[in-house]
Amino acid sequence: MPDTKVHAKDLHAYLARVYQALGLPESDANACAAQIVDAELRGVSSHGCVRFGVFVERLKKGTANPRPNVRTITDLPAYSLLDGDHGMSAVVARRAMEVAIEKAKAGGIGAAAIRNSSHTGHIGYFAAMALEHNMIGVVISGAVGNLAPWGGFERMIGNNPVAFAVPSNQEYPILFDIATSKVARGYVLLAARTGEPIPEGWALDSSGNPTTDAALAAKGTMLPLGDYKGYGLALMFTFLTGALSGNGFDADQPDWLETDKPFGLPMFAMAIDPERCLGGDYKAAVDEAVTRIKASGLAPGFDEIRIPGEGAHRRYQAALSEGITIKEALAQDLDRIAAEVGVAPLSVG
Repeated sequence: MPDTKVHAKDLHAYLARVYQALGLPESDANACAAQIVDAELRGVSSHGCVRFGVFVERLKKGTANPRPNVRTITDLPAYSLLDGDHGMSAVVARRAMEVAIEKAKAGGIGAAAIRNSSHTGHIGYFAAMALEHNMIGVVISGAVGNLAPWGGFERMIGNNPVAFAVPSNQEYPILFDIATSKVARGYVLLAARTGEPIPEGWALDSSGNPTTDAALAAKGTMLPLGDYKGYGLALMFTFLTGALSGNGFDADQPDWLETDKPFGLPMFAMAIDPERCLGGDYKAAVDEAVTRIKASGLAPGFDEIRIPGEGAHRRYQAALSEGITIKEALAQDLDRIAAEVGVAPLSVG
């Protein structure tokens, strides 16, 4: 079959019924579906449907928990540590951000760390939760050791991503979400699944040689964003996630793709209430900066200056009206999964 377009509501319904068939409560199934759909709508295909098959396999094999008992390990006025019981991140990581927001309501700033979550997925989704409360959201996720330290080639630390969400009066959410590798590993996995090459400079093979073969790159190491700077950021984020939560060192985690092996990731979430910290002028300050930046001089070859989150919002609106593009190989995977778990396929959604 060729690449196909699907409506967001149909994709959500399909994902939710698969998750329910695998044991998730209806509300949790909808939460997990919503995170993947949001990634696809925003054009973050590295964390959309390409991740779904591994979530399914882990739920089937018992290495992801469909009904986790999320426990509070430490509870302080401005910080909590939670154990996610290997639950789905759309449930577990969401809870961590909710805790951070509640603490920020009380004291102006709040944070929560979590351990033993599933793959965190599209982390901008969790940072953006703070915007619903006119708060700043910061989320850092741990990852499996898939990044070579600067000067090395072995998998040692995760390409630990970070996301920032900032309240404003703009028509789009100001949202910045990046991995600390040159690109998210999901783009390598997507290229490997569809048989496409990757650009030079993204990754090394398992022997430490540069490669454009996505399948070899998936078994090798990602290269850090900004060379030694990205490596430094990734390492600091390891200390803020795995070390702070007691989740352990990135290199000790099995690869997420090895679905028969137990797996748990850490995450750090923080919310800041600018109204409590500053007063009513925060959004005005953000809007002034946005206005001045967008009105500044254009470099040759550019027709506009965009603010983080602006392009993703345009993609979101377009995909809502025109549909989400699902690549042929992924559409086949979704049909296969539907047959395996005994639910209606996406095309019937």
